[in-house]
Amino acid sequence: MGTYAHELSHLLNIGDNYNNPFSVPSRRDYTGSFSMLSRGSFNGPGGPHTRWQIPPQQGGSMGSLHTIRDKAQIGLIGKDSILKLSSEALATSGLVVAKIIARSVKPAPGEFIGVRVAMNADLSPACDINTDPFCDGGAYNNYDLEVIDRMGADSFQPDSGVMITKSKDDAMGTYQWTIDANPQDIRLLDFNRPDGTPAYVTIGDYRQLADALFHAGTRSGSEFEYIDKPNTLHIYIVCVNRDSTGVLSYTTAIRSLNSTTSDPHKRKVAVSWLTVGSRPTTKGVACSFQVYNTGSYSEPAGGVAHPQDVSAYLKSDVFRLSASVTGWGWKVKLPNALVTAKFGEKKTIYVAVTPDSPLLHWWVL
Repeated sequence: MGTYAHELSHLLNIGDNYNNPFSVPSRRDYTGSFSMLSRGSFNGPGGPHTRWQIPPQQGGSMGSLHTIRDKAQIGLIGKDSILKLSSEALATSGLVVAKIIARSVKPAPGEFIGVRVAMNADLSPACDINTDPFCDGGAYNNYDLEVIDRMGADSFQPDSGVMITKSKDDAMGTYQWTIDANPQDIRLLDFNRPDGTPAYVTIGDYRQLADALFHAGTRSGSEFEYIDKPNTLHIYIVCVNRDSTGVLSYTTAIRSLNSTTSDPHKRKVAVSWLTVGSRPTTKGVACSFQVYNTGSYSEPAGGVAHPQDVSAYLKSDVFRLSASVTGWGWKVKLPNALVTAKFGEKKTIYVAVTPDSPLLHWWVL
C-alpha cells in the first residue's frame, strides 16, 4: 500500500523528496519516514528490509501520511487547517501561541494540524551539499510545524512529537527538510554481515531521523525549542496533551528574535511563594507555585501583516522557568522549563524536590 500511495501521488504533480543513502558524498535524508513522498512509503511492522516480501504484509504495508506541506499542495486538506504566519510580521505582532493536533485526525473548525511561517527569503548561510552531509541546500520559503502521532496511517512511525521542517513552495528537488532535534549519528544496527561484523545505518539512511521529532518537557530525550538566528525565528514546544478521545496535541509558540523591542504588548510576570503540595516521602516532595501573566495585549498597528487574522493567538506569553535549592544535599527538578499563559491568566507550576544524599532520606519521613 505504501508504494501505491507514493507513486499515485506523482499523478498529482508532486515530486520525490528523498536521497540516496549510499551516495558519495553522503547526504542526510530529507524528511525520512515522516513523509509519504520520502521514505514514509517504507513504513510497516517489519522495517525496510521486509518491503519486498510476498505477500507484502510487513515493511511498506502501511505507508505514512503526507506532510502538511504535501497535503495542502495536492488538496488533501482545506486551507483553514493550517495557521499561516509571516516571519516578518512576527516582529511587529509579537509572539503567536497555537495548539496543533495530530495530522492523522480531521481537524474541527478552529483546529489546526499545522502552522506555517512564510519567509520573504531564507537567510541561512550558504552551505555545500557536496562537502556537508547536513546541508539543507538553502532557498526555502517556509517553516512548517506539525504533530505526528502513532495512529492511523502513521501507526508505524518511530516516534510521536512535533516535526519542524523547512519547505519550498515548488515541489521539485529537495523541497522539504526536517530539522533534526538529535542530529548526532543514531548508531543504529542495520544488519550483521556473514562474518558477524555489525553494519550500522549510514549517515544518509532515513532512520537517522528516527529521533528527529521535538518533544515538550525537560526529560524527553529530545529538544523543546529551536532557534534559527539567521532567519530570526524562535520556536517553542510548550506542552503536550492527549484528550479523553486519544487525540494528541501540542501547544507551540513562535516569535521573532526581533520582536522584544518592536511588538506592542506590555509584558510582565509575577510569581507566588512556593507551597508544599504533598506529604514528604523518602523519595521527595512535590511543590508548586503560581505564575501570573500581568502583561496586557495591544492591537498591532502598522508593519507587515500576517497572511490571515491571527489576533486570537497573540494574547499569550511564554515564560521560561527555573528552580533551585538553597543549602546542601538537595536537588530540584522541573518537569517543564516552559509555560504559556494568556494576559491576566495564572498557571500552577509543579516542582519536585528530593534529597541528593542518602543521609538526608530520614529527614523527610
